[in-house]
Amino acid sequence: MPLVILTGYPCSGLSYRANQLASLLEKAQDEIFAATDAESPPSLKFRYKIHVVSSHDNSSYPRTVYDHARTEKEARGVAYARAKRVVTKDSIVILDGMNYIKGWRYQLWCESKAAGTSCCVVHVGTPVDQCVANNKARLDRDAAQEKDTSSPEQPNPSSDTTAPVQTSDTEQAYSRELLDNLIFRYEEPSTHSRWDKPLFTVPWEDAEPPVADIFHALTGVVLPSAEVPVVTPVSNLIDSLASTNLSSAASTTTTARTFTRGASTRPRIVAHQATTQAAVTDPGALYAMEKRTTAVINAIRTFTQSNPSAEEALAQSENPHGIAIDVPEASFPILIPVHVATTGTTDELAGAGGVLAAPKLQRLRRQWISLNRRYLSHGHGEKQGGLAPDQVGDAFVRFLNSSIGGEDGLEA
Repeated sequence: MPLVILTGYPCSGLSYRANQLASLLEKAQDEIFAATDAESPPSLKFRYKIHVVSSHDNSSYPRTVYDHARTEKEARGVAYARAKRVVTKDSIVILDGMNYIKGWRYQLWCESKAAGTSCCVVHVGTPVDQCVANNKARLDRDAAQEKDTSSPEQPNPSSDTTAPVQTSDTEQAYSRELLDNLIFRYEEPSTHSRWDKPLFTVPWEDAEPPVADIFHALTGVVLPSAEVPVVTPVSNLIDSLASTNLSSAASTTTTARTFTRGASTRPRIVAHQATTQAAVTDPGALYAMEKRTTAVINAIRTFTQSNPSAEEALAQSENPHGIAIDVPEASFPILIPVHVATTGTTDELAGAGGVLAAPKLQRLRRQWISLNRRYLSHGHGEKQGGLAPDQVGDAFVRFLNSSIGGEDGLEA
């Protein structure tokens, strides 16, 4: 869904420009399909549906929601839900409203990036004086309507019924204090912000917005009626100076900019960390770690209960390198070297200060699980290089051997 974010001062004609842009985009698609003949392929694969989403509702969310931060946040949430509801791959969504907060525009830009589609900002550049004059006209209109409804009806001898005065502007008015506050709080879009690019400004004096440039930015298709720019050495120099890409600047000085019908020049949408969802990991991965590491600790505890003395365990061990303890679901045993077993503070393996004391083993187990839990929380699972359930036992045994001072993978 290509997304068009309108922004501007209050009473700057945002709703008028939104409806005007929607009708112009419909005419642009009519022009493209009308210019397509049987020999040339169509520039558009399908026809886009145009949706105009308003950020306010006269009945549910009137202009007075901007008086309080809580009601304004609720209104933005409703507009966000309405926009997402009509988001499809074959639709163009025009978000009507001031959209004066740059963080809000960034959120909408991230939503379009997550959907893998394009986004542009249309700034309705109406001066402040004109916005104040428009709002004053609406206040005068409302005052006149209240005066007409409050005054008693006078019979008209010339006709049986009297028609009310019709006005073309039916938008609600702001109070003067609220209007000044919103103008003061307005955060203008900037081309230096990536979420405000491409940026199109529509001055108050312009009859129509640049629909050809907007349609090309959204879809990558050039309208048949769009004029091909005449490339001169001066224009090449201006383009190269204005370009931020050195490679593209070099190309503009040697080749002319020509538009080819049927070929889309729309840039490829690349997802980034802010919009890319984390990889889904196995929900039972952490449970498997807890279960298998607990089985290893229980096997060590069973061995220390039957062989409490380190000297007797070394005497009964068949491994010349030290004490070897077989554990379940591991291809090699826990190995306690001779110098580690004999130089301990106590001869008891599981005693206080022993090599295989229960608090020490539990501390090592929690440390290993904490490291792997952090790895899983970053979206790494079995398919992203993580541990499979049948590899947990060997990994934990290697960690214990390294912590105790044994040798990795030494067979008993």
